[in-house]
Amino acid sequence: MNEQVHNSNRKRKIRALLAGGLVLGVGAAITLAAWTDNVFGNSDFATGDEAWNIQASFSTTATANWVEADVSPGEPFGFPVARLNLTPGETVYAPIALRLQNAQTLNADVTLNGAVPGTPAGSAALTSALTYSVTSGGTAEGCAAGTPGGTSVVAPGSALTTGSAPNAITLLAAGTPVQLCYAVTLPAGSPLDLAGLNTGQLIWQFVGTSVTP
Repeated sequence: MNEQVHNSNRKRKIRALLAGGLVLGVGAAITLAAWTDNVFGNSDFATGDEAWNIQASFSTTATANWVEADVSPGEPFGFPVARLNLTPGETVYAPIALRLQNAQTLNADVTLNGAVPGTPAGSAALTSALTYSVTSGGTAEGCAAGTPGGTSVVAPGSALTTGSAPNAITLLAAGTPVQLCYAVTLPAGSPLDLAGLNTGQLIWQFVGTSVTP
């Protein structure tokens, strides 16, 4: 092969290698200059337009007087004055109605807790001797008159410290209030050494839990 042909072949190889290098260079540039894009999402959260809220009425008549009573010791029950002069075998009655505040969207399951001493504390002996019951579904007037009606929520003869079954009653959003009647008894045959005593303040609590209808 003469030198001219040899040089010509050599130039073709060099051009081929350079061309290959250019191709590789272009490919590398495409890989490094990849496309980019973004996707975003957002949301916000709230707890409703109205505060979820249970109200109570301690009225002894058909005219309810709705109050919050959400701070212990709450509002006084409407027991008659006789509660301060109980004799063996005597029972006194007081109504309480519960409802969800208007414009609620959630129901409420309510548990009735047993009584706990408030301030001032009184005689533990008398507190232990007294019994009570709670019924649901009567009227405030009937309860105040000693005819509670309805169904049992806390059984007759229960100690004052006994609560109801869990979620014993349900309040419906924008529904009819639930009327309860508390009946407290000094049992017949109670001993004379309970005379002249006072329980001091006793506090019952109603614990409501929101429930989706």
